[in-house]
Amino acid sequence: MFIGWIRSNSFEADLELFSQTLTLDKSLILKTFQENHSLCFGAYDEEKLVAFISAYEMDESILINNFYYTDDFDNEGKQRVIRLLLNNIVESEKSIIYMSKKEEKDIMLSFGFLEYAKFQKALYSGGAVAFNFSNATAKSISNENYLGVLAYIEKRAYKQNRVEYIKNALLKQSSLVLSTGFGYQHSYAISKSLIKISPWTMEDAAYTDAEKMMRGLIHHRGLKKIIAFVPSDVKEITDLYMSYKFEFVEEYSLLYLNKKPSIELDMVYAF
Repeated sequence: MFIGWIRSNSFEADLELFSQTLTLDKSLILKTFQENHSLCFGAYDEEKLVAFISAYEMDESILINNFYYTDDFDNEGKQRVIRLLLNNIVESEKSIIYMSKKEEKDIMLSFGFLEYAKFQKALYSGGAVAFNFSNATAKSISNENYLGVLAYIEKRAYKQNRVEYIKNALLKQSSLVLSTGFGYQHSYAISKSLIKISPWTMEDAAYTDAEKMMRGLIHHRGLKKIIAFVPSDVKEITDLYMSYKFEFVEEYSLLYLNKKPSIELDMVYAF
């Protein structure tokens, strides 16, 4: 097995083959690779891509934003891929952040990562409660100048500028951005049948606006499955998801290495 730099000349073809066995956020992978391929690594078994990891550098942190592997990719291989990425991160003082699955947590902790907060994967599969969604409500969450709100609210919640990451890596043709003066919600298609909310950031206690956005999301996207990563210990946020028939289906942990980040979890409706 070869573990190392991504093979640029065949990456899109390799990724397409890789995606036949996994549900991948292909757009995020490709945009991250295009932005800085020096923080993208893969594992190849008989010329086939069987694991991929990448990171995206921001002002105050480095986000490990993709880590995918086939079912038979063992823990030793995962450790090798993670170690390779960490060894190539030059900014040793910045926080390195990763949203870890439960089964990955011990591996990450072995590299010195610590838990910042517990999260849950929320899944919507239809069957939401009945609600009204009027034209007035739609207009109230359709702020065309959302980038100003985005820049301000992200800086308040994450204590750093995340605008370039969101614009360059996350926004895409399928993006739906709902916004008021108190926050914004971004959702996009991962596949024909799956929508992801990421990110969704609100002023603390802006519950009424958050609920309007939830209704808008389900109004526009409710025929598909919807996922989000939600802070477990913020009751107002978890209650909102449960009230619209989301189920919490998997435990996650937001982990960090090096400097401890400063994140206002009460503002994070979806990571």
